[in-house]
Amino acid sequence: MSTQTSTELSVEGESIQQLYNDYTSEKFLVNRRYQRKLVWGVEEKERLIDSVAQKLPIPLILLAESAGEHSGRLEVIDGLQRLNSVFSFIENEFPLNGEYFDLATLADTKIRLDDGKLKQKTPVLDREVCRRIANYRLPVSIYRSASDESVDEVFRRINSSGRHLSPHEIRQAGATQTIATMVRELAATVRGDASFTDFVPLSGMAKISITNHDLPYGIFVENIFWVKQGILTRESVRESRDEELILDILLDLMLERPAATGLRYRDSAYGIENDRAVTSADVVHRRILSLGESELEDRFVNTLELIQNALHESSKPFAALTVTQTNYRGVPRHFQAIFVAINQLLHDESLELKSNKDLLFILDGFWDGDLRIPSGGGDWGSERKNQLLEMVKAALRPAFKPKTDAKSTHLRDHSVRFEAALSMALTEESLFELKQGFCRINDSTTFDDASFAKILRTASAMANNGRDSKGVIFIGVADDAADASAVERFAKIQPLPYEEFFVTGTQHELSALKKSVDELWRELTQRIKTSKLDLDFAEALARTLAPFRYKGYLLWRLEPAAIGKPVTYDNRFYQRVGPQTLEAVGQSIITLVNRFQ
Repeated sequence: MSTQTSTELSVEGESIQQLYNDYTSEKFLVNRRYQRKLVWGVEEKERLIDSVAQKLPIPLILLAESAGEHSGRLEVIDGLQRLNSVFSFIENEFPLNGEYFDLATLADTKIRLDDGKLKQKTPVLDREVCRRIANYRLPVSIYRSASDESVDEVFRRINSSGRHLSPHEIRQAGATQTIATMVRELAATVRGDASFTDFVPLSGMAKISITNHDLPYGIFVENIFWVKQGILTRESVRESRDEELILDILLDLMLERPAATGLRYRDSAYGIENDRAVTSADVVHRRILSLGESELEDRFVNTLELIQNALHESSKPFAALTVTQTNYRGVPRHFQAIFVAINQLLHDESLELKSNKDLLFILDGFWDGDLRIPSGGGDWGSERKNQLLEMVKAALRPAFKPKTDAKSTHLRDHSVRFEAALSMALTEESLFELKQGFCRINDSTTFDDASFAKILRTASAMANNGRDSKGVIFIGVADDAADASAVERFAKIQPLPYEEFFVTGTQHELSALKKSVDELWRELTQRIKTSKLDLDFAEALARTLAPFRYKGYLLWRLEPAAIGKPVTYDNRFYQRVGPQTLEAVGQSIITLVNRFQ
C-alpha cells in the first residue's frame, strides 16, 4: 500500500492483488467499538464479485491510518463487507457462478496452497477471469494521521442516514459512552463473538462473525442463545436487536425504578434525545458511577447464567416453555420481564435459587395465565411495566430461598464469561494460554514444577506486550485432543469439548493431592509470590488467581497485566509471539523496553 504524509486524505486505486497481500500481512484492522459484524451472505458476496469480474464500479473503501501501537496498519472505516467478500472469494470460501478462484493465479495464494494453508476447490474458474479480478483496482480512500475522535465522527457521518442500518446500529455507531461499551461487550459475550481488545485483524473477523449454513466459518446463528431459545429471530440478531434488548435490561437494572421501554428512551440513554429525563445520558452515567460498571455487568451475567443453567435442563427452549402460542417474532419482552424479576429477587431480596427443577416448573406455561405482556412494538410504559414486574416476582418467588452462605458465590458457575474467553482465544492467541492442570498428566499426585514455571514465564511475557497489555491464563483446559485423551486415560475423567478445546478441570488433581480448594489456592498464591518473577509483578499476579466452576469442572484463572515497566522471570525478559513464549535477546530487548517509554 503506497503512503503519503503530505495530505490528510488521499484517494487512490489499489489492485485486489496488492490489497490481498496487505490482508495476509494483517495490515487491515477492524475496530469492534463501532464496526458491525460480518453479515453478508453468499448471495450478496457473489453479486459483488460478479460486478468486479464485469469491471463494474463498486463503492469506495475508506481506511484510516493507525497511530500508536497500531502504527503502520490501516483501520477499516467503511467497506468491511466488501473487503471480506473479495478476500474470502480469493480463498475459495464461495464460488462465482459455481466456479472457484484459481489459487495458482496469485503468488500469495500459490504459496499458501503449496504450504497447505489453502485448498483448491473445484470446478476452477477460468484463469483469465481470475487474473481480471486480481487486477481490478478498488477505489480506496486513506484518512491519514486520524485521531480516534475524528474516526468516530467520520463513521457516524457515513452511517447517519442509516440506509442499511437498524435503529440500534445507528444509535451504537461511534458511541463512546460507558453504557454503549457495556452493551456492546455484554452482547458479544452472550453471542460468543467477544474479542479481548477492540482491534481485531480483518483476517480474524470471520471466526467471530455470525453466519449460517451457506458459509463454512464463524458462529452459527442458530446456536446463539437468543435464537436457540426463541427469544429473538435470526434476522433480529443480525440487526443487533440483541444489543437493544440488553440495553433495555441494563436500564431496568440500574435505575431505582425501571423506566419505560421504547425507542425514545434508548436514544435518550445514548444522549441522542434528551427530553426523557428519567433515562437521560447524565442520569444513566451517574447511576453507572454509583453502582459500579463491574457490579452491573456481574449482575447481568450472574442472572443470565442462572437462566441458562436452568434452560439447559429443559426439553423446550425459553419461548416454547413459557408461551404455548408460537411467536414468530420472538419474545424479547417476555424474557426481559422474567430476567429483571429474577435479578431483583437475587440482588434486592438476597435470595438464591432452590433448584433448576423448581424454576422450570414455574416457567412452564408462565405466560399462558393472567400475566400479559403488552403487544405491539411501541413504548412499554413505566407504570404498567413495574406492576407486571411485581406480579412476575410474586409468581417466581416460590422457586427461591434466603441465601444460606453469603460467601458461597466465589465458586459459582462462570459459563458465560468462560465460553466468551475461549472464543477470543481462537483469534487472539498471544493473549491467552491454556494448561490442562498443575500436575503431571500421568501422575496427579505430583505437582509439575516445570509446567508451573512455564505458566509464570508466560504471564511475564503477556505483561511485556505494552503499557496497557493484559492476558488470561486458564488452568484445567487442554488445547489439543492428545492432551485431553491422556488426561482421560490416566485420571479416568471425561473431558468436555468446547470449540477447539477440551475442559479437563482440576478436581481430580485436588483429590490426588488430598487438598481442598482453599488449601491449593493458598499454596499457589505463595508459589507465585516466592517465584523468580519480579516481586511487584508477582504480588499483582497472585491477587488475580481465582478458582471457578464451569459445568461442574473446577478451573483456575490468572490475569497477568502490565505494571508500567518490563518484567522479568529469572532475570530474563520474555515476550509472546503468537501462541509462543520466547526469550527476548539482543535487539528484541530494546524493542520490548521501548514499548514502555
